[in-house]
Amino acid sequence: MPIFDMKNIPSKSSRPPEKPLIMLVDDETENLNVMRQLLAADFQVITALSGHEAIKIINNMDDAGKIQLIISDQRMPKMSGVEFLELVADKIPDTIRIILSAYSDTQVVIDSINKAEIYKFMTKPFDPGELSLTVKRGVEAFQMRQQLFKYSTHLEKLVAERTQELHQKNEELSQALHALEQLTLSDQLTGAYNRYFLDKFMPQEINQFKRKYKRHLGKRGYFGIMMIDIDHFKAVNDNYGHDAGDKLLVGFTKMLQQNCREEDWVVRWGGEEFVIVTRGLSLQGQQCLAERLRAKVASKEFDLGCGQKLLKTCSMGLVCFPFIKNSFNALSWQQTLNLADLALYQAKNNGRNTWVSLFNAHLTQDEHLYENIMNNLQTLIGNNLISYHSTHPGSHITFNAIKHG
Repeated sequence: MPIFDMKNIPSKSSRPPEKPLIMLVDDETENLNVMRQLLAADFQVITALSGHEAIKIINNMDDAGKIQLIISDQRMPKMSGVEFLELVADKIPDTIRIILSAYSDTQVVIDSINKAEIYKFMTKPFDPGELSLTVKRGVEAFQMRQQLFKYSTHLEKLVAERTQELHQKNEELSQALHALEQLTLSDQLTGAYNRYFLDKFMPQEINQFKRKYKRHLGKRGYFGIMMIDIDHFKAVNDNYGHDAGDKLLVGFTKMLQQNCREEDWVVRWGGEEFVIVTRGLSLQGQQCLAERLRAKVASKEFDLGCGQKLLKTCSMGLVCFPFIKNSFNALSWQQTLNLADLALYQAKNNGRNTWVSLFNAHLTQDEHLYENIMNNLQTLIGNNLISYHSTHPGSHITFNAIKHG
């Protein structure tokens, strides 16, 4: 893309353009008249007989910036051409500046370049054709600078506008992405977290918990995983319709959220199954939470809509992470979740409306630990390697064999 594009410069007016304004400064009237006659056909000409007079004219102008070019003699009384043009450079810096001198003075050339920042140094007597061409080229340079300035200003304005638009679009996009992420992390029916949320945030929560656990040597409780299932949920859909089933799921979720701590996660795992993740609770604390939730559910009438209310119960499976104390690599959090699912299966198999908490008694880490637990739970309990509690501690539970993938 070209840096400068003439198409972006506002089109010229249909009126004839004004002649460019220039200034001639010389203490000799004859020199001024010669230059004015040479340049008057193409330019508006202002003349002055000294630098002081020229500065006075400039100060009294409404817009001195309209002077596109100044030609000044070097040797003038009281103020030299370089001194005059140095003042001009401060007052109207964009104006093209030319020095005329009858003397080949090297120092004048150096001063005019360093101080007055002149466009060109010309010697007297000057060649009329050369002077005329130099002035035309100088005015063209001035106009090109003005066009570039306008173009640059126009671009800056465009950039500012586009930057603001881009900022606004980025804000809108950020809000949309946040809203989309909330949608992807939440169950659309109940508003609870979903599986994707668990997969995304569980690893970092586990890592953070590991650091705290090791720092306090396990004194701040466990990472608890609770799997919950609404008992006989299919009968609700069959007898009252799926809309009633949806209302039950929404009410059940709210009940779980209201009775868990703010830092606990309530996750809809799928269908009528939920997962609750707790941090910092002791084993007894998790069991108390499970019993409180079980009792709350059993005593609550859930509104199914159309004036229908229904009492329901739920079953729960509880495990702690790490399952083997201080051995975070013995089982992954996904495997530990499957142990909670196994405990839930045992709760449902033993009459429902209960919870089963599995915890390690004397098991040690082994490369086949997970498969051994999933396939031989009853044997491990019988050998006092794994212990359990249920709704009423000390009650007998029959552990049926089940294989999980």
